[in-house]
Amino acid sequence: MVNKMNVAETAIYANLSALAERLDEASKLSAEAAAACKSGKQNQAIGTALPLEDLLSQSKALYDAAIALHRHTSRG
Repeated sequence: MVNKMNVAETAIYANLSALAERLDEASKLSAEAAAACKSGKQNQAIGTALPLEDLLSQSKALYDAAIALHRHTSRG
């Protein structure tokens, strides 16, 4: 059981670390897009924001995986 927990903890950590990276990138892109929009560059703003869809989708998947791993290991 101890090895199972260590593997789960490592996997949860990896997912949460990757989640933080994606959210950090999303935050930076959002700020850049907002700044472009404020400068009257709407097309540039939208172009900058487009990758957010994929980053947020990845973020949700990583979050879901971390929560699922936690729930699975909590049952034991």
